[in-house]
Order: sequence, then structure tokens, then C-alpha cells
Amino acid sequence: MARPSMSAKTTAKHLTEAEKTAKLSVEEKLRGSAAKLKPPKYLTAPQKKIFRYIVGELAESQILGNLDIYVLAECCIALDRMREIETRINEDPVQLSNEKLLQTKDRYTKSFFRCCNELCLSPQSRAKMGNLNLQAKEENPLIKALSEDD
Repeated sequence: MARPSMSAKTTAKHLTEAEKTAKLSVEEKLRGSAAKLKPPKYLTAPQKKIFRYIVGELAESQILGNLDIYVLAECCIALDRMREIETRINEDPVQLSNEKLLQTKDRYTKSFFRCCNELCLSPQSRAKMGNLNLQAKEENPLIKALSEDD
């Protein structure tokens, strides 16, 4: 099975500067504006709070665009529902034998992890992005040597 495409910001693939610049330019255009990153009206108050929290935490990374609202809303719904299920279980541990409740929790957990992959919310994704950003800031000695020859 083929691996999913990765952003030029997060890929470990060696790209020339021209390839990387072109890919970043296309990705930026496709990402669109981030001016309307507001929670959809159909979310509940706790879901909107989760939405705003995630948007606030990811603001500096600039990875979210307006088109991510729908995936982010799904993530917030899953988190809120998982929290509700866990609250029910904590209040009444007999609920641990409720197969339907546990299946529902499993469904929302899977949905949440899919959203995490889509939005780069996992610690692994963030660490990878951090390492790649650090590498990008460090000047490549080969490029420096080649540019000095001009």
C-alpha cells in the first residue's frame, strides 16, 4: 500500500530548493486562508470550546486553513463524546459491561485518531514537524558553499 502524501514542511524526502519552494507554494494556495477558523454553529458549547482550544494551540504552526474546519469539527465532536462516555463510566462502573456504549466509544476513538492524523495533532507528528523546521532553519553547508562560488 502506498504511503500518503506529506506536506513539503513535514516530508523527510530530499527535495531540491526549487522543488520544495514550488510544492510549498502550491500547498499554501490549496490550504487557503485561515481567516474564518471559527467553530460551526451546529457544535455544542463544549465542542466549540475544544475547537477554539485546538485552533489556539495550532495558531503558531500555521497548518490550519479554512478548509480544515470540517475535520476539526469532527475531531471536537469525537473528543466531546469520548469525554461524555468516560464520564458515564466513571459515574457508574457497571457501564463497562455495556457493549453498545464501549463500541460507541471505540468508534469515536477511531474517528479522533483519524482526525489527529489529518490535522497533525499527534505528539509524533508535532515532533517530526519540529525537527524538520529546525533542520530548515539550519543553513545547509552544501548550499552555502555553492552560493559562495557565485
